[in-house]
Amino acid sequence: MNIEIYSRGEMPEAERKQVDAWLDLAFADDPNDLVWSKNDWYVLVKLDGLAVSHVGIVERTGTVNGQPVKLGGIGGVATLPEYRRQGYARAAMEAASTFMRDTLGVEFGLLICSTKMVPYYGKLDWQVVEGPMQFDQPKGKVTFTEPVMILPCNKHDWPPGVIDLCGPPW
Repeated sequence: MNIEIYSRGEMPEAERKQVDAWLDLAFADDPNDLVWSKNDWYVLVKLDGLAVSHVGIVERTGTVNGQPVKLGGIGGVATLPEYRRQGYARAAMEAASTFMRDTLGVEFGLLICSTKMVPYYGKLDWQVVEGPMQFDQPKGKVTFTEPVMILPCNKHDWPPGVIDLCGPPW
């Protein structure tokens, strides 16, 4: 197993298209008709050169109660079906967490997920936080009702209050 991290500009075109196709399949049943952010970073788990698992990272300064918070947004967590339940997504998530903390210097990782995924991310030290959470869409601000989870990447406590992603979700 090899883990590679690419910036958006460095991501090989063939692999980006492959990841885009996975994400279309993995999230095809998403009932939300939302505009999503493009990844700033791609974490790929490869086996013998084949990408089998992906985690996307979006760098952004959002706000909580109007105060700026440097975030590493996690999205597009996906593994090819035949490689699931073998620890590849976990390895990608752990690499993404280390990268956000040590290289990007974010204050917190932040992800949104379905209720059924909360226990999975909880095992990776992510914590559910109270919202509400808002983000931008072409028609204005939207309030999100799914669970919001954070990963502390420094010694600060998560501040309570309204979360604003200050852009589209990831």
